[in-house]
Amino acid sequence: MILEQQNELQYFSVTGRFQRWATRGLIVACGSALLALLTLTGFSVQLHLQKSRLEESHREIFQALLGSTETDGTDNPVLHESEMLMLAQSIRDRDLEIRRYVEGATTSLVQENDELHTKLSTSGLTEKAIKVIHGNNPMGGFTRGRDEEIAPLLRKEFAEQSAANRELRDVLSALPASMPVPNHVITSHFGIRNHPLSGRPKFHAGIDLISKGDDNVFPARAGKVIMARTHYDYGLTVIVNHGRGVETLYAHLASINVKEGQDVDLTSVLGQIGNTGASTGKHLHFEVSVGSYPVDPLKVIDTAQYVQQAKVQP
Repeated sequence: MILEQQNELQYFSVTGRFQRWATRGLIVACGSALLALLTLTGFSVQLHLQKSRLEESHREIFQALLGSTETDGTDNPVLHESEMLMLAQSIRDRDLEIRRYVEGATTSLVQENDELHTKLSTSGLTEKAIKVIHGNNPMGGFTRGRDEEIAPLLRKEFAEQSAANRELRDVLSALPASMPVPNHVITSHFGIRNHPLSGRPKFHAGIDLISKGDDNVFPARAGKVIMARTHYDYGLTVIVNHGRGVETLYAHLASINVKEGQDVDLTSVLGQIGNTGASTGKHLHFEVSVGSYPVDPLKVIDTAQYVQQAKVQP
């Protein structure tokens, strides 16, 4: 390179390496600029398409809500700016209202589920017993995909808490909620005790009741009688199946008023308190079992009564 400065010639030499570096830099810069231009063009086209789809969606919503609209003679609705603004504001207000409702309902469900979990943990039911009850509940399901498109809330915390709440209530609602003798005194509780005849420690699978009124014995829950006869140890005994793996047993009866296969409800008289079988005195031996495993009747009934009271609360 030759430059003239104050009538003098200045000579500059540029190496081939520098020339190659400068050329490559120029090519990279031009390529980057071209790529940026193409990206901006693509982004602009995408925004335009989204805008077109949004406008078309607004037209469909507007036409669906109003039913019939002013047309331009080609069956296409004429959308005035003021109407579009009103429609958009109305949709936004309704969306906010629904979101507030769902958030409030979700908070309430979380609190209720915590309470139900606490009651279930004090009911004496084991995980196995809970699975028996839940597993004996006939139910269907939904197909993922289409159902979630129709009801987007199925993917939200509200749906998860609702499902958990239903499962908890299904389990707790399957439990007996009434004592078989309305006016009673408990003489022996559930658990290990000294057997009244042998005097040795033995597991007591139920509770013993004596009546402070009449001797009638009622089902703890509606169901079907699956046993109504003499048992070698329990004497005259009635067993009622309540479904979902839950059964109740009523032993040492003086008489039996029902037959096997008979449907009974809370008003049915199963029999009268007696002293038959291996017994030291007149009383009712009452058991609750889930999946053939005995559970504490007092805890189970207390838990079931809590759920029933929660149902009637506003």
